[in-house]
Amino acid sequence: MDKNFDINREPNGVIVYPQWMEDFIKHYFPQNPGKPKKPNEDNDKLKVNIKSIVEDEFVVVGDDDYLYATGRKVNQNGIFRIIMLDDNEVKIRQAGGDFIRVDNRDFLVADTDRKGATKFKMYKIADKEYVLQAPNGYYVRVRDNDKRLVARAENPGNRTRFKFREVK
Repeated sequence: MDKNFDINREPNGVIVYPQWMEDFIKHYFPQNPGKPKKPNEDNDKLKVNIKSIVEDEFVVVGDDDYLYATGRKVNQNGIFRIIMLDDNEVKIRQAGGDFIRVDNRDFLVADTDRKGATKFKMYKIADKEYVLQAPNGYYVRVRDNDKRLVARAENPGNRTRFKFREVK
């Protein structure tokens, strides 16, 4: 083999494929795939409803911007976008609204932009059931008295389990 041969070099000229391969290439490798969407642009595949397993209620953003597990029916305040990052990390955004962060008292609140959003670790527990771990090391749970979401559980348990359902 020629020692100047480089398998990774760009081809010179025109590549001619057999007809059967042309159809394959056009189908699986479109000529103009378009511009990819940025993570914070609308992407229907990332829209979800979040439901507390123990409360059997949907998570919604309250009038005070805090997150509660009190929604019997899903409305616009209960639709979220999950933005996947590296290493099981996610950012959560209210659909058409603000990003979610953990405030100085460990409550989840929807009132910030992308830079101020909290990166949660997301772990799968069962089919479509997940737990969220905040950067403070605690898991997000539903508080007993007012059903507000707070990042204060030391270990995952029933109150920290949430079911994520994709919204079309």
